[in-house]
Amino acid sequence: MKKALLLLVLVLCASGAFAVGDQAYLGMFAETSVMKIPGMPAMPALPPGMDMEQMSKMPGMEQMMSMGAPKRTFNIRLWSPGLAPPSAEAYVTPPAGLKQGDRLDLEIYRPEPVKAEGPTEGKEAKPSPAEIEFTIKYYWGSSETVKPGQPKIIKFGSLTPEQKRTMGDAGKRSGAGGSYFYKPNWTTAYWPTSKQPGRIAKDASLVGAFSLTTNYTGNVTIDCPSNVDFLAAIEMTRPSLDEQINLDEAIKFVWKAIPNLLGSHAMIIGMEGRNTMVIWLSSEIWREDIMSVDWGFLQMAEVRQYVQDTIMMKGDRTDVSVPAGIFKKCDMANFKMTGYGPGVARDKTQPIPRIQTKTTLSIMLGGKGMPGMQEGMGEGQVPE
Repeated sequence: MKKALLLLVLVLCASGAFAVGDQAYLGMFAETSVMKIPGMPAMPALPPGMDMEQMSKMPGMEQMMSMGAPKRTFNIRLWSPGLAPPSAEAYVTPPAGLKQGDRLDLEIYRPEPVKAEGPTEGKEAKPSPAEIEFTIKYYWGSSETVKPGQPKIIKFGSLTPEQKRTMGDAGKRSGAGGSYFYKPNWTTAYWPTSKQPGRIAKDASLVGAFSLTTNYTGNVTIDCPSNVDFLAAIEMTRPSLDEQINLDEAIKFVWKAIPNLLGSHAMIIGMEGRNTMVIWLSSEIWREDIMSVDWGFLQMAEVRQYVQDTIMMKGDRTDVSVPAGIFKKCDMANFKMTGYGPGVARDKTQPIPRIQTKTTLSIMLGGKGMPGMQEGMGEGQVPE
C-alpha cells in the first residue's frame, strides 16, 4: 500500500496534477541522447592550429560538432506549491563523480498566478476546416508488412470534445517537457542555469549522495546506488546510418544491447502533405490511451507494466521491424527511440525526491521534402 501511494504521488507529479497541501517534489533526470542523420558526411578536418575546444566555443558550433555523438544531460527540478518568498534559495550538493563541483545553485522561477477559468460548457469552439480535414494513420507492431486491421484512422474533425482535449493535453505535455516553467501557481527551482551550464563529461557518474538544501521548502538527501547511472547510448547496427534509408522497403532496426535497460519504445512520425500524419509505434497492441502516453521520464513501475502489456519492448530486446512503404509518401519522417533504466526514490520526506534515467536516439529518416535523400529509390506501393 505504501509503495502504491508513493507511485501515485510521483505519477501525479510527473503529469502536472499535483497534490493539495505543502508537499514539494525534487526530480533529477539523467539522459543519454544521440541524434543521427543518415548519409550525413563526416565533419571536415580542422584548420591548422585550431583544436576541438576552440571550435566548440564558436557560436552554434557546439551543437553542430556534437551531431551524431552521444550527449549526456542532467537536469534538476524542484517543484513547490505557491510562490517562494523573495529570499528563497536552493542548492544541491552532488556526488564527486558527477564532476560538477560541490554545489549546484538552483535558479528560482515564480510564475504569474493563474486565475481559475469560468465554466466552459457550451463554449466549445467550432473546428476550423484544417482541423476537420486533419487525419492520423496509426500503425503498430514489429512486422515487415502491414498487419490486418491496420491502419487505425482517426479524423480530427470527428473526435468528441473530450477526445480533442485529451490529444491537446498530450501535445502540451510533450511541448512542455523541456521547460521548467509550466507548473501553474507552483515555484520551480532548476538546474542547469546560465551561470552553471552543466556540461556532463563522458565519464561522469550519478553514484553517491545528492543533498538538497533550501530555506523555503525543506531539505533532503537521496543516495544513488551503483545500478542507477547514466545509460549507454543507443547504438544502431542496422540499417547502416552511413547511407540514406529507403522508405519504400521494410526497415529492420537492430541495436546493441544496453546494460540495465528495463524497457524501450520506438515510434516514427511522418507527414503526408499538410493534413495527414502517419505514426508507427513499436507497441504490439493498440489501446486508445496510447495516444495520450507521455514518453518522458517514466517510473520503473510504469515501465514494467508497459512491458508486461507489450506496449513497450523488453529491456533485452535488440531489434524491431517497420512495415514496408507506410512512410513512402511522407515529406518528412523521424524515428525516436527511448529506453528506460533504473531509478531511485524516497517517501515521507519534504520534498519527495526521485532520480530517473533514460537513453534516447533520434534519426531523421528523410522523405520527399528533403531533396536528394530519396533519389534513386523505387516507386513501390504504399499499403492502405
